[in-house]
Amino acid sequence: MKKWACQLEGVAVQWPSRKEPTLMDIHLPPSLIEENAMLPLMGPSGQGKSTLLYLLAALKWPSQGKITWTFPDNKSCSWDKKGPTSNEAVWLRRERFGFAFQDNTLSAHLTVLENIAYPLVLQGKRWAEALAQAKKQLQEVLLPDENMDDVTASFPKKLSGGQQQRVALAQAMIHKPWVLFADEPTGQLDYHTRLQVMAVLKKWVKKGSGKHRLIWVTHHHTDDLNMMNIDKLLFVNNSTYELWDCSQLEDWKNKAKKRYLDTQPEKTHPESF
Repeated sequence: MKKWACQLEGVAVQWPSRKEPTLMDIHLPPSLIEENAMLPLMGPSGQGKSTLLYLLAALKWPSQGKITWTFPDNKSCSWDKKGPTSNEAVWLRRERFGFAFQDNTLSAHLTVLENIAYPLVLQGKRWAEALAQAKKQLQEVLLPDENMDDVTASFPKKLSGGQQQRVALAQAMIHKPWVLFADEPTGQLDYHTRLQVMAVLKKWVKKGSGKHRLIWVTHHHTDDLNMMNIDKLLFVNNSTYELWDCSQLEDWKNKAKKRYLDTQPEKTHPESF
């Protein structure tokens, strides 16, 4: 199997609604995705993490520069400010890329199994075939104590937040993507439930035997990195990025906390009254 490569060359993003560019002169080395099967995007709010994710996923186009993906089967796709062609976009979204977001895309009017199967129906598969595949995919995200029959017939509103997110991941994985992009997939979940969701993602990457890559945005700092047993991240800040390890992230977090505390007025001691 040949190597992965994802290269960003001089990529910048300038949105009309903002005076300053969201991202400037981003150069992502091709070897980064090859060397990191799981790559979190982290940093302060509003600094371009989600924008970078959407650029990599071909959901948004750069204002300048070029993005190139090359997969281990030697198939590739490149685009610039014009975006990929319509055929390339369809190929990427149906065969190569999967998407999961903080606000899941589950339809309230479809059962869990129908929600998972629906992307396959859109690709032209018959409902019976799509539902059979959906059941297998659902099994991959269920916990040992969850009953398959109870979950498949349920509607999303009957599920817990963690169950909804795991079902949304099953929906994102049903078409067997090579790269899964996730934007705050555990943002609204408690620590225990986040463990369950991240375990699903880690299992998916491992099962791919080198053909799966996970790129996700998170605000949970070292929690997510510890859950996934990884040490490298892209820290997005001031319109650019740096490749960091956990120790650098901890240093940044501690300095940010100190800066905040230094701006707070000292508490008045009760005895001074």
